[in-house]
Amino acid sequence: MSSTFKSKLNKIIEEISVNEVQDALKRILERRPENIVEGFLEEINFGRKLRAHPLVGKTIDFGNLMRYVRRSEYYKKLNEELIKIMEQQAEIEDIIEMKRLLESLRNQIIDYIVAKAGESEQGLRHIHAPGSVARSEARNLYFGEKYTQENLYWLASRLCDSIVLGENIGIYSENESLMSYLRQLASQHFKSTFRIELSDLEISGDEADHPYAVILGFILWLGKRLWVEEKPETKAFIHSILDNLKKSAISLFFMSGEKEKWSTIGLPRLDIFIERWILNEESRVKIETLRSELNKFIIAVRRESKREKKLKEAENFIDLLMSNYEAFCRRLIEHGNIDLYAIRRLMDIIVDLGTRYNLKIYLGPLGSVIGY
Repeated sequence: MSSTFKSKLNKIIEEISVNEVQDALKRILERRPENIVEGFLEEINFGRKLRAHPLVGKTIDFGNLMRYVRRSEYYKKLNEELIKIMEQQAEIEDIIEMKRLLESLRNQIIDYIVAKAGESEQGLRHIHAPGSVARSEARNLYFGEKYTQENLYWLASRLCDSIVLGENIGIYSENESLMSYLRQLASQHFKSTFRIELSDLEISGDEADHPYAVILGFILWLGKRLWVEEKPETKAFIHSILDNLKKSAISLFFMSGEKEKWSTIGLPRLDIFIERWILNEESRVKIETLRSELNKFIIAVRRESKREKKLKEAENFIDLLMSNYEAFCRRLIEHGNIDLYAIRRLMDIIVDLGTRYNLKIYLGPLGSVIGY
């Protein structure tokens, strides 16, 4: 299983081309940094290439990793080769040697990550299931559970296989057909290997840190494309994604900027939600209208509160508003029905904010979803 995990890392940690090495060397020769190895690695975006998969990159302890890298034989050889190149013009053989050393360093880093992920005595960590911490960090959370290396490598492979929505949320399923369709969606429609920008899905920045709101926005986007798409093959492709979403167990990996909020969320079958709220155009439009009006209202709140120099106060209310919207999204997705308490709280907060900042209040979209 370690070889499987290693092969997945090999795919998501970007390689460095000869052209990139050549271009980086030109820039290094021009600016001649004090630390030439660090300067060179910066020029070829070495750190960014290690973090190409946003979620896997977040699980790597880069402080310890770079300390390990700087002690390695290949790092020292890179330094020697760069010193030589700084003293004389770089030949094609030098560039090829730099490429070889970088590839060796990359392979060594992959081996390091694999070894760390397989430390069974540490138990679950973020790379296996976001939200988990090592036994040495929180022994009392585990109550004696033990995981074999094989278990840990299998769990870590899931994160590598996830399709990332934005920067913080990954979607994964054991249903290989679904994952194949999602990879195809990312590559063919969004020109990416494993990431889809939230703006391309018409998901707002306020939704970005709320996993249920994001997955709702994603599935609504699919539903809308199903209705407006004219090409039969694209329509059939989107229908296949929705059909597989209906019958698959899904894991969401949520990894926002604050580690204490990281979590792994298991979603139940989505057939009731998708049949009732996505494939039914009238119901889908009600949810889309609610999202749109909520976003417009938040923009208006920020505009008026900023004018009155009360933006910080308003942001606290917006956080509360989005927390209740997240609760609404969760019930809708998991059970296919409406969280009436969340709707009531949304109404109360909207009325309060409208009164505070003298805004037009439009509660029609909230009322319409109650009467589906």
